[in-house]
Amino acid sequence: MAWSAAVSTSWPIAVLCLALGCAGERVVYDTPDGAAWRPGRAQWSSPDAGAPVAFVTNSRGNSVSILDLTARRVLTTVPVPVVPLAENGPHHLAVDVARGVIYTPLSMPAPVNAPGPHGEHGNAFVNGVFVKRDLYTLRLLGQVEVDPNPGDMILSHDRRRAYVSHYDMARALANVGHRPSQLSNIVEIDVERMAVLRRIPTCVAAHGMALSADNRTLYIACTGDDALGVIDLSTSPAGVRLVQLTEGAMPAGGAPTFAPYSLALSPDGRRVWVGLSANLNRVLLAYDTARGAFDGTRILRQFPGYPWFPGFSADGSTLLVPTQNQGAVVMLRDDPAPRVLTTRTFADGECVLPHQVSLGPDGLYYLVCEGVFSSQRQVPGTVLALHPDDLRTVARYDVGYVPDAIVFDPPVPP
Repeated sequence: MAWSAAVSTSWPIAVLCLALGCAGERVVYDTPDGAAWRPGRAQWSSPDAGAPVAFVTNSRGNSVSILDLTARRVLTTVPVPVVPLAENGPHHLAVDVARGVIYTPLSMPAPVNAPGPHGEHGNAFVNGVFVKRDLYTLRLLGQVEVDPNPGDMILSHDRRRAYVSHYDMARALANVGHRPSQLSNIVEIDVERMAVLRRIPTCVAAHGMALSADNRTLYIACTGDDALGVIDLSTSPAGVRLVQLTEGAMPAGGAPTFAPYSLALSPDGRRVWVGLSANLNRVLLAYDTARGAFDGTRILRQFPGYPWFPGFSADGSTLLVPTQNQGAVVMLRDDPAPRVLTTRTFADGECVLPHQVSLGPDGLYYLVCEGVFSSQRQVPGTVLALHPDDLRTVARYDVGYVPDAIVFDPPVPP
């Protein structure tokens, strides 16, 4: 697959920097040696027993911020790298409260680190690391090597397996003309033994993921293939089907037309909402899981920016979608047909680069805002707690650089 300058500047900048070169300061890293590094025990005091907390990964800060949702303050920000003096890049994360552990993939640095949020994402040639830590002390409990450029991750509902996608642009660009070598893997991990069970070649530059309630079907946003990947995990080898966003063959000889990057599965499991992030597409559309096809009646185009990782209300009828390029959140109602209820557009500095929305255990929506990290400007990320009725800001948390994701203890009931 060839990649061209047709990609919108809103699409993850790694593609442009590799294909075209980026102006401005560049930071060159030595290849990390992969040796395990165990910083001292995290020193933070938990709130009262049972009080809700949240964990936020700071991908450019090599850290996790811990939020006290009752006192509405940041308890602490804890370093979580395993390789010292290098960008470890913690991206998405998951918690298992019953076992008292937290998991996150670390995306090791690219040889050349382009400026901007996620400037290095997808460019690395060094294998990433999937890390298991104690939920309450952040002490390192285990690690396993995965492929370069891990992106999203998800735990099975029985908490026995983890699945890690790989937004591997370096692999795609290094193997132009030979599609099998371009495919990125979904890595399946036994989290008790911290052992890789299998690698599932899926599609080009896979990122966002969702898992069906029966743990049998994994849905993947296949950015480089303009497709939704549907993986049957119950077979060996796993069955992989790509559902195209365009009629005809997969894109060849140019950048993806739609570039699906983020997705979310509705609580009832009936729809996978997929966000498109290339060119002029500011579209969210739904895949019908029963029919195995995209639903032509559920396509929304009224977004002020590019839709990123959405969150659902407790009953699944309402969907809150963050948008980038024009920072906003859009509240949708999907009963019986999708329609926009309200939109909040952020003023400068309120929420720089909205990334992910999740419903918290206190009934508020939590919006992760990336901030800015470049050679010209550095603005830490934030988390905004939004009221579900009118999306007003109830609380603001200042976290680290380029936060990606937020999870909760206790978790929100399914």
